[in-house]
Amino acid sequence: MRRNESTHRSAAGLVAGTVAGVAFLIAMALDIALTRQRTNDLRLLSGMIPGGSRLWPVLGTSMHTVNGAALGVAYAHVEHRFPGPGWLKGTVFGLVENMILWPIILVLDRVHPDIRRGTLPRFNRPVPFLQEVFRHVVYGAVLGWTYEQLRK
Repeated sequence: MRRNESTHRSAAGLVAGTVAGVAFLIAMALDIALTRQRTNDLRLLSGMIPGGSRLWPVLGTSMHTVNGAALGVAYAHVEHRFPGPGWLKGTVFGLVENMILWPIILVLDRVHPDIRRGTLPRFNRPVPFLQEVFRHVVYGAVLGWTYEQLRK
């Protein structure tokens, strides 16, 4: 792949990942409202940094945005290996990422300060797991569709 092509893929992935990250946050707000399970990824991310729990809206959103954008760049360089239209490629990518990272939840449920205090519920349970699947399906579908549109 030529350098210019790689740069264009990365830029499209960065934008698509950021847009998909916003879609993830909308999905998270929706599933929290519907299930009443307070499994907030922004609180989970920010709480991993000492003192971060107090700054969770800003810190968590910043961490989530960087993660979404970085995953978008990674997707841009592997999407050609997935079959189907963009939304399907992205959905598969989002679900694979969720499955690869899920074992970290087993550790976080035991050591995360907010979970230990009870201010954030445990994530390794059926409803939170399904919430994360839903969020990653939304992220992935939006990522793949947006990336495909940007590359046209």
